[in-house]
This record gives sequence, C-alpha cells and structure tokens, in this order.
Amino acid sequence: MLPKSQRLNLKTNFRWVASGQSYTSKNFKLFYRLGENNEPKIGVSIATSEFKKATARNKAKRICFDMAKKYYQQLHKGINLVIMPKAQVMDLNETELDKEFKYAFSNLKIN
Repeated sequence: MLPKSQRLNLKTNFRWVASGQSYTSKNFKLFYRLGENNEPKIGVSIATSEFKKATARNKAKRICFDMAKKYYQQLHKGINLVIMPKAQVMDLNETELDKEFKYAFSNLKIN
C-alpha cells in the first residue's frame, strides 16, 4: 500500500480525477488528470457490482496498489490517478498484470 501522502483520499478528489481523461484496458480502467501536486497521487475505486464480497474487493485493491507502487517513480509528478479494476484482475498472474499496467502507464496522454 502506498503511504497516505501518495494516495487520493477524498470522494471529491476521486470525482475530480474521474472527470478528466481515461484509459480503458481489458482488466481495468484508469482515470487521470494533472493537478498542482508535487508528487503523483493514486486512488483505487472498487465497484461493488464487480466484486460482491469484501475480501475480493480488498484483494483487488491490494493488487492495484502493488502495481501502482511498482511504477510510481515513472509517473508524471503532477498526475492524479484513479484505478478501477474489473473482476478479471483476480484471475491474472502477476506477469500479465505487470505487463498490462506497464503498457497503460506508459501510454497516458498527458497534456
């Protein structure tokens, strides 16, 4: 899990980022928006329609934060990200997830 200073915490922040640009992948959706922050901020939003049980939601959140932590240093300094995983993310092995996150993070179109 990322430290609190590197995470999006407020519902208003999540909505603000979600109103920006998005990138859709087979296993997750990324919303991103540039802000005036000095370091990247990342949040994970879990849809209860995708993950019925709390244990599945928690595991999906841990998976997403672990992948984000891995590529955190490569992100643009002022970017705010919200990651929304799909249910399929639970079935992938770490190599496939790593490849997909790396591709997604490298293809963010930052103005």
